[in-house]
This record gives sequence, C-alpha cells and structure tokens, in this order.
Amino acid sequence: MSVKERLKEYLDRKGIKHRDFTDSIGASQGYINSIRKSISMDKIPLIKKHYPDLDIDWLLFGNEGNAIQKDVVFKDVIPKVYPTHLEVRLVTVKARAGYTDSYYAEEFLNDLPVVLVEADKEYKGKYLAFEVDGDSMETEYFPGDIVICREVKRDLWQYKLHYKDYDFVIAHGTKGIMLKEIIDHNVETGDIVCHSLNEKYKDFTLNLKEVSFLYNVVEHRRSGKNKRRYR
Repeated sequence: MSVKERLKEYLDRKGIKHRDFTDSIGASQGYINSIRKSISMDKIPLIKKHYPDLDIDWLLFGNEGNAIQKDVVFKDVIPKVYPTHLEVRLVTVKARAGYTDSYYAEEFLNDLPVVLVEADKEYKGKYLAFEVDGDSMETEYFPGDIVICREVKRDLWQYKLHYKDYDFVIAHGTKGIMLKEIIDHNVETGDIVCHSLNEKYKDFTLNLKEVSFLYNVVEHRRSGKNKRRYR
C-alpha cells in the first residue's frame, strides 16, 4: 500500500472523517488525496500529537506493524546518536553553470561548500547536494531547499529506474541541472518522461544518451526550518 492508502486505512478503522483529520493538522480539505510518495515533514509532529496511537513507521515506510499501536510509550525515549558525519559538496544555484561544464573535476568540487549528513554507517557511492531553484517542483520543493543526492551509476541506466521510490536530479548535457519526477522509463529506447509538480509545466521526454549524470534524491532539507524528509 502507498502512504495515502495506509493513512486512509487508519482513518477508516478509527472512524475519523477525512475533513476532521485535515483540520486537526492544519491542512487543506484535499490534502489526503494530494499525498504523493510521502507526507510533508511539517505535518508529522501534528499527526503524532493528535493521533498518538498511529504507528508512524508503518504509515511512512510500510514497516512491519499495525495501523493502531496497542501500547504507546512516550517516556524514556532516547534520541539516536549518530557516530559519524558524511561530508557532501553542495552545488549552489550560482555554481551550476560551472558544474555543468566541470562535473566531477576535483578543482571544481573542492571549491564548493559542504553539507554534513548524519550517518550511522559508512555509505558507499558518490553523493552531491543541490540547491533548489525555480518553481517547477512546488508544492513539495521550494527555492532555497537543499536536496542531498546519490549518483545512479551509468551502467544501471539500462535497467528500469526506481522512479516510484525517488525523485531525481538530472544533469543534462545542454539543458543543465533539473529536479524532476520521472514517471516512465523505456529501457529499450532509453527515453525517460520527466514530470513537474507545478501544473503549469508540461511533461517532457529526454533520452538518457543526452544525460551526463543522474541522481536519486535521498534527503530533502527545507531551508531555514530545520526540517528533513527522507526517502
């Protein structure tokens, strides 16, 4: 089930009207039906506050559990301590022009600012962070937000991309860097269909032969609000 379906299951089992739920967390009436892959992080504390018996891990990730927790314990909660940090270079909006020409040139990357990511293990792969620009991915991503990304190696592009699990940052040879949702991938032709969340932007098709680098968005940070959303 999707996050939306799990939320509806919980509300149905509890006999809670959808409108009462959205009112309680300060959301619009159509909020539940607008949920895509996850619930916005600013709503999670409100959901925990008003619905303490809702298993949040089950709701967000489908982890083994139940919609309604039998025993809810709020005391003696120990915050997780991360033993290490991963340094990730941040490609700012101003740096994008140079990045599209330089890509992984060490002299370019060394001049970029660093974002620290809390880590509980040694992560493999190449990571980069990008500053969000423009309004094509509103209502989920806004200018100034930071997306932390893991590179999808080129030899994996011949297989179906996990576009139902991740949004993508696409470094295109001529169109530059863009944050998009991929809604279809034809593995035979290499065509991907790119989708914007803002309805005023139309879907368009790119061929992976034109793409220089491809990244999964693994963490989303809202600028100035200390809020994170993980995939």
